[in-house]
Amino acid sequence: MNAAVKRGILLLAVLSMALALFVLPASAGTAYPSESRAVVGYYASWAAYQGVTPDQLPGDQLTHINYAFAAIDPNDSTLLLENPEQDRKNLKLLRALREKHPHLKLLISVGGWDDSLYFSNAAATAQRRERFAQSCLDFLLEHGLDGVDIDWEYPVSGGPSGMVHRPQDKQNFTLLLQAVRDKLDRQSKQDGRPYYLTIAGGAGSEYLNKIEVEAVARTVDHIFLMAYDIHGPWDTYADLNAPLYTPEENSPQYKSSVFDSVQTYLNRGMSPEKIVLGMPLYGYRYDGVSSRNNGLYSTFSSAASVPYHVLERNYLSQSKYRKLYHKEAEAPYLYGEGTFLSYETPQSMAAKAELARTHGLGGIGFWELSQDRNAVLIQSARAAFMGGAFTDVAPGDWYHEAVEYVRERGLMDGTSAGVFSPRRPVNRGMAAVIVHRLEGSPSAGKTLFLDVAQQSYCREAVSWAASKGIVGGYGDGRFGPDHTLTREQLAAILYRYARYKGYDVSGRANLTGYTDSGEIGSYAKPAMAWAVSSGLIHGLADARLAPRGIVTRAEAAVILMRFCESAAD
Repeated sequence: MNAAVKRGILLLAVLSMALALFVLPASAGTAYPSESRAVVGYYASWAAYQGVTPDQLPGDQLTHINYAFAAIDPNDSTLLLENPEQDRKNLKLLRALREKHPHLKLLISVGGWDDSLYFSNAAATAQRRERFAQSCLDFLLEHGLDGVDIDWEYPVSGGPSGMVHRPQDKQNFTLLLQAVRDKLDRQSKQDGRPYYLTIAGGAGSEYLNKIEVEAVARTVDHIFLMAYDIHGPWDTYADLNAPLYTPEENSPQYKSSVFDSVQTYLNRGMSPEKIVLGMPLYGYRYDGVSSRNNGLYSTFSSAASVPYHVLERNYLSQSKYRKLYHKEAEAPYLYGEGTFLSYETPQSMAAKAELARTHGLGGIGFWELSQDRNAVLIQSARAAFMGGAFTDVAPGDWYHEAVEYVRERGLMDGTSAGVFSPRRPVNRGMAAVIVHRLEGSPSAGKTLFLDVAQQSYCREAVSWAASKGIVGGYGDGRFGPDHTLTREQLAAILYRYARYKGYDVSGRANLTGYTDSGEIGSYAKPAMAWAVSSGLIHGLADARLAPRGIVTRAEAAVILMRFCESAAD
């Protein structure tokens, strides 16, 4: 069955999200998916050593963060932190992140590939199950978490060297989950808080044969379907990590796909709303491959995983790697100089999320958050799962309405096809372009600044805006088109444009109540007072105006919409 036919049989789900527009991010709320529509991310404890601490995670893009991993004490079957000092620091930072994003649910993930060795022992007897379940609850209460994620890799058979297995693991897994569920439900009745129980599951029938599917599904809130590592360095041949669809071409090894994994779960009676479709934020690099077929299905000499942010920096920008796309599998890959690299793009992630959405799945998720440091893949997948014009702007986002507003009026475009980049800073050149577009893009003379070239995208806009006194340079012949725009600079530009248009700019707010009002530049004080008075710029939650704070594209869209709808009336 080809990909087009498969897409044609997808169950269409009608999804509606209320549009909400708030103030700026520090004090803004996001309309998040309901708890039945999850966006889950795993954060690995070791990521902190690699420079990504929990406070850097995109809390506004997620509903759940699973902290990976806690181990199991082989002596008494209780939860065990392998690096308590660092783990406690990480958990503290996660709680601080939740304070900024109160919708977030924080779960401790137990097990994983390396730390699943003693699950079988913990599940083997009623006494051990009781001890394990109580330790899970105690851990949540001690660290202020919201739930437990069980990542047993794997019951009955499989897993790392030294793994303990029993034939009874299939039934004991259900009993272990029920013991934990009972503890969480009892605690919930006591303190009125919901507590969550989730599991991570393998991609295929081999895993499902090792668990009691229906009983497990009844017990847990959702199952994180690990729909990646379909192929990897353990194979004999270089292949695609997480193809959306299964290629029908001949292959020297087994074939499967994300689509097949989802269908397998559904065919085994799993309710779609219980499934969270897991996606990889990394690729696999295979070295020593043949040039035949651009390395696909070739033997290789070595292989390793590559985080997406490394792939962006070291591979996608290098001409020696050719960007290729397997149309049937809907999977991108690279080839060059004896190297084959299977990876994800914003578009491939959006396609996976669209599959989850049209199947009515309960959510999407990612392994592992530190590997996508700018949340490029995460934003794209989330937006596609929720639906939206840009792959990185979802209907529930606080800036969604404003982005659509400025796009429809031609004030702001995407940064590339289907991508808006809401977190990217606005620069001074783009600010000039925006007011130029507000005015209908009139013609202008030659550039007045040494650092604005005649062929620059912003040359005409800067020349026109400068000639009208709307923008100015630094006094040394430079404009600084690539310099990031601050909140006070945007206020000043809009103030001058409004004055040029003859709008009423007499309003002045008293800014003394803001703790950083003294940081406003003298040139921008009237403009900031007017912008606050007009409701264009709001103070942040901590009583600051942040006049020198950088303006993101999302913020610019919101402020522009407010300007067009109120200040220009």
